[in-house]
Amino acid sequence: MSKKFLPLLFIALSMFFISCATISGGTGGKNKYLKSYKTIELSEKSDYLETNIKYPEFTDLPELNKRIENTILSNWKNFKSYSKESWNEIATLNNRGNGKLAPFDYMVTFEVSGSANIISVLLNTYVFDGGAHGNTSLISLNYDLNTGKYIDIRQASLMDYNQISSICRDTLYKKLIDNEKSGMSPTEKDSMKQMINTGAFPQAGNFEIFTVDGSKVYAWFEPYSVAPYAYGIQKIQIK
Repeated sequence: MSKKFLPLLFIALSMFFISCATISGGTGGKNKYLKSYKTIELSEKSDYLETNIKYPEFTDLPELNKRIENTILSNWKNFKSYSKESWNEIATLNNRGNGKLAPFDYMVTFEVSGSANIISVLLNTYVFDGGAHGNTSLISLNYDLNTGKYIDIRQASLMDYNQISSICRDTLYKKLIDNEKSGMSPTEKDSMKQMINTGAFPQAGNFEIFTVDGSKVYAWFEPYSVAPYAYGIQKIQIK
């Protein structure tokens, strides 16, 4: 049975939750921060947007916590401002009788890893604002406990961008082209190779997303950066 629209500004649910999370199988050595942390949860639902956000909070690391919180909440608030107007426009265009347009989605999840001196936080944001599918974006923060500063992938891996790019491109060629079982045509292979070469070109902007896990370092690539959307997120071990 159809229902009448509720006011757009009415918030059906808005709550914060705090729980404890523990990493299993971590390789952080003596890094106490990787053994346990609080998980902050934010849930909110209105006519135009349904939000589910989770992010970590570490004891005695206020600077890192503030950076994580500001990054997440700033992006969310910007999307809320955009989504309200956009949803209203689509609802007006798609209005059929008493039908109701489902709210957009905004979801943030996270992964925590690291080494004895490094904390890596990977933030995964999924957004659906109409269209054929949603979009996924990644942000990583790599915090050096010794210096209180954030490091880049060169500092984490002790490699330069040319070395990192070469490893990523070679691995992606094998994974997405050489081992592809769907039978790519030569044109499709050339197109995929071009995407890989562009997305993994040796420049800083292509390698901002990375994580440390013990002695290993991983480069991450969002959908569309090195392959079509259907191939999803790519995670490449560079060390």
